[in-house]
Amino acid sequence: PHSQMNRSDTRYGDTPGQLGVANPDTFWEAAYQIVAECYAILKPGGVAVWVTKDFVRAKQRVPFSADWIRLCEAAGFVLERRVRASLVKEQRGGHLFDGEHRTTTERKSFFRRLAEAKGSPRIDWEDVCFMRRPA
Repeated sequence: PHSQMNRSDTRYGDTPGQLGVANPDTFWEAAYQIVAECYAILKPGGVAVWVTKDFVRAKQRVPFSADWIRLCEAAGFVLERRVRASLVKEQRGGHLFDGEHRTTTERKSFFRRLAEAKGSPRIDWEDVCFMRRPA
């Protein structure tokens, strides 16, 4: 149903093999080819850095970052470090009349903010995954 809806969306193009309209198995197969090629061109001991983020499907958070790490490991990479890069920044400071003043800045898309306002699970960080090709 969702992929059929995307097929009428011309932003993805209409040529065969467009990942934007592919089924999930095709996405992971294509992603594996990309990761395997990155592994092949890295020198032993080299590091590839991937920035990933979970997403929401059917009102449930999908652990895309964890899946991406497993994909990289299947291609031969070893997880060196996984760092959370916050999409939300909270600042606190004194205020002349109100005491403590708190400001929150979110670096999220309009659509993510709208979905969260309607009850979608929050996604407050991206993952920065450092994957090493063993020496």
